[in-house]
Amino acid sequence: MMKKNKPTVAQTLSPEEEQAKFFEEAKNNVMIQGHHMKLSLDNSKLMDALKYASNIINELRTSLLSPKSYYALYLVAFDYLQYLNTYLYEEKHGKKMIELYEVVQHAGNVLPRLYLLITVGSVYIKTKQAPAKDVLKDLIEMCRGVQHPTRGLFLRHYLSEVTKDKLPDIDSSVENGTVMDSIDFIIQNFTETNKLWVRMQHQAPTKDRERRENERLELRLLVGKNLSRLAQLDGVDQKTYSEVVLPKVVEQIINCKDKIAQQYLMEILIQVFPDEFHLATLDTILQTCAQLQSGVDVKTIIASLIDRLANFATRNADLVPDDIKIFDIFFNNVKEIIQARPNMELQDILGLHVSLLNLTLKCYPTNKDNANEVLGLCQSIIVNKAKEDINKPTCVKQIIQLLQIPLDVFKNILVVLKLSNYQPLISCLSYNNRKKVSLDIVNNTINNSTIIEEPEAVNNLLETIQTLIKDEQDQPDMDDIDKEDFQEEQNKVASLIHLFDSEDPEKLFKIYIIARGHFGKGGPHRIRHTLVPLVFCSLRFIRNFKQQVDSGVISLDENKWIAIGSKIFTFVSETIKALADIKLADLSFRLYLQALQTFDHCGLVSRVKELAIKALLIFQEDIADFKAQVMALQLLISTLNSLSIPNEEIYESLAAQTIKQASRLLLPQDQAKLISTCSHLFWVDNPSRQYQNPDSVLQALKKALSIISNESSPGLGTFVDILNECLFYCDKETDAVPIQFVSDLVELIRTTHVKEADPALPYLQNTIKYIQSQNYKGISI
Repeated sequence: MMKKNKPTVAQTLSPEEEQAKFFEEAKNNVMIQGHHMKLSLDNSKLMDALKYASNIINELRTSLLSPKSYYALYLVAFDYLQYLNTYLYEEKHGKKMIELYEVVQHAGNVLPRLYLLITVGSVYIKTKQAPAKDVLKDLIEMCRGVQHPTRGLFLRHYLSEVTKDKLPDIDSSVENGTVMDSIDFIIQNFTETNKLWVRMQHQAPTKDRERRENERLELRLLVGKNLSRLAQLDGVDQKTYSEVVLPKVVEQIINCKDKIAQQYLMEILIQVFPDEFHLATLDTILQTCAQLQSGVDVKTIIASLIDRLANFATRNADLVPDDIKIFDIFFNNVKEIIQARPNMELQDILGLHVSLLNLTLKCYPTNKDNANEVLGLCQSIIVNKAKEDINKPTCVKQIIQLLQIPLDVFKNILVVLKLSNYQPLISCLSYNNRKKVSLDIVNNTINNSTIIEEPEAVNNLLETIQTLIKDEQDQPDMDDIDKEDFQEEQNKVASLIHLFDSEDPEKLFKIYIIARGHFGKGGPHRIRHTLVPLVFCSLRFIRNFKQQVDSGVISLDENKWIAIGSKIFTFVSETIKALADIKLADLSFRLYLQALQTFDHCGLVSRVKELAIKALLIFQEDIADFKAQVMALQLLISTLNSLSIPNEEIYESLAAQTIKQASRLLLPQDQAKLISTCSHLFWVDNPSRQYQNPDSVLQALKKALSIISNESSPGLGTFVDILNECLFYCDKETDAVPIQFVSDLVELIRTTHVKEADPALPYLQNTIKYIQSQNYKGISI
């Protein structure tokens, strides 16, 4: 029984594999025919060589290859045709070019006929056996015979390539042709090439539109090289370009009505011709942009032109004619283009504004009005856009760039703030982006150490960065804000205060009032950072002001000085109170003490008492931690001791209040120690003030000793502390502390309170050694 053969299944190739197969077959045929062509030429068989050359070109008649594969096949065929071209030029064949020019026109198919005609025609021109203008005109007309988009496109590219070095230019004779003949030839070839390129779009079904567009983009150089040829002609000067070349080129660009062609051709037009030409024809180019199809990315075209001309004008300012106002031309045309394209993407509109701003700041760095116009136009457009569009990352990036450019260029926030449209543009952003821009402004001001001397400028700056200064409706909850980042931001804002300065005291104080008004709106989380440096700057201000009064720089009588001091006191006092109101007790207590010293230094005694009372009030009501209370009282004692206050009644009242607060401390040891320290309030020996009250000194020491002695388990250390306070007065050789009192205290400590392994024992031993070394009379050890 015979076995049945299994039916064979045809293998299906993928589109890529099928293309590769078609290409390899065509390429092999080209190489075989090319090999025979070379052999024929080597054997001086020109007619046979032309037949093989025709066979090579016949492979380019295929419709099976994609444009990319066709290009690759064309390059292989081009190499063989160049070999033939070289052979013909060397004239080894013994024939006149006019004969060959006629012979090749008898080729059977139009495509081989025209390739051979162009090949022979290029040699015809090169050997000067015929005027270039006549041959070129003949060739360009003949090429109309191929209207297939792909085959016609490559045929015309071949024409452009083999004639590029044979075009009449300024050094050509009239008989051979003029520059205008070359211009006509290239523009005609460009026009037909572009038409064929555009028609390629309609070769494939609608569903293959994207693929066909990609294939067209791969071939765009074949069209663009025509414009490169025009730019390379020495005879194309600015006048010829303006009056002849550009009008014909833009006419074709507009009339083709194809977005891919218009996009590429505008870009290549800007790229290949000199910047001087573009300057002279700026209106024409921009008006052409306004007539392009809606799908064309005019932003990229205009932006590239702006950037080129901005760089050119920066490098060659003397080459820009005075009558050409680059910015005005761009600004007006861009405004019209935006109005004519209501569907233009916001990010493209913003990109144009970025380019315009760069242009004006490069070409006209001193003209702030131009920059302000750009920002104003941008803001007027944005306010009519949806928030969703504005907050797109690409749009946000462009807006922030618009706001950053003036900061980078001017490096002076005072100049930037004079742009009236700068701040409104910031307000168009979301909270986080407003904060970012505000931080950029703050950093720029700090990094450039910009001193701000005018109250209006300070107010303008703080209004501009208000996102950092106060709560806003669209900000996230404080719980969602990174605490470290927030603190860093507020510290930077606080640093600005040190850049607010003026030689005019009245202006400077007004500046501080303005700053206080803005910072005061910041809420408890912000003012803890911003108000503190404001207090210190205000205290420095009154010290400097007093120094100028004392030195005669500023003339004031006592009453006026007191009135001014009262105003500053009220300002400082209320600012510190704002911190106390948000329960920053320790901080506000210290600030009151700092203010107390300053106002004492300035001779404003009545204000000293008020500040001390405020500090004591905070101590009583808001400082609850017993360790913090001890430290606060120590600070208060040292502050009061340093004062030069002449009114003893006020001083003694404050000292009594301090002892009273010390006696209310939680631990007896702290009470005793602080009260003994209070004894220094009654023995002041400063260069600016002498005050001694021996009775009060001894009374404080005795009270401290009494408190600790009444404890069931008093600490040795506290007794030694009191002893050391007594020794201080002995060393000063005062009569405030009798020697007998010290001797009795030493005996009391040694006989009653010394225990083995007491941690304060070394403290006592060192104190005893000190007493022995001083040889105090009346103290026996």
